[in-house]
Amino acid sequence: MTETQHIRDALERAEKAVTLRPQRGQRIFRNTAQVRRGTRCEVIEQDEQMVIDVPQALGGTGEGPSPSMVLRAAFTSCIAIGIRQWAARLDVPIDTVDVTLETDVDARGQLGVADEITPGFLGLRLQIDIGSDAPLAAIDKIVATSLCYSPLLEVFENPQTVSHQIHVTPNTTTN
Repeated sequence: MTETQHIRDALERAEKAVTLRPQRGQRIFRNTAQVRRGTRCEVIEQDEQMVIDVPQALGGTGEGPSPSMVLRAAFTSCIAIGIRQWAARLDVPIDTVDVTLETDVDARGQLGVADEITPGFLGLRLQIDIGSDAPLAAIDKIVATSLCYSPLLEVFENPQTVSHQIHVTPNTTTN
């Protein structure tokens, strides 16, 4: 079985499963981020774990990628994987997909020294490079379809509502 067939078969099974039983596609994902020393953060979701930190210039140790780097990596990989999946679903041969993201930032926003500047990204630019002998119209259709159904592009273009709760536990350690 080819890679393309494997991807197509998996997506067809998933599509059939959520079409027959929509509740199978409705889930809640939960992860926990724990900071126990400095800024080193361990993130756990299901059986996966990763360490995230900030560079020394921001008080960290740089033991792992920064939260912004992980976010950018998640975004570009979501776009690249989505294009590969839609190419398989629509049976368009693609050899390579490279997605490059540039984000504009101004640290004054994050550091709280200029309230008029957002702490987030000021702008995002994607470059998508595809290696394929397929007709340009077919590639354009795949990219447009992929972007239309990209969950992380949706989050960037149409931010979700975020709620939060705070629970404080008294420190039980004694000196």
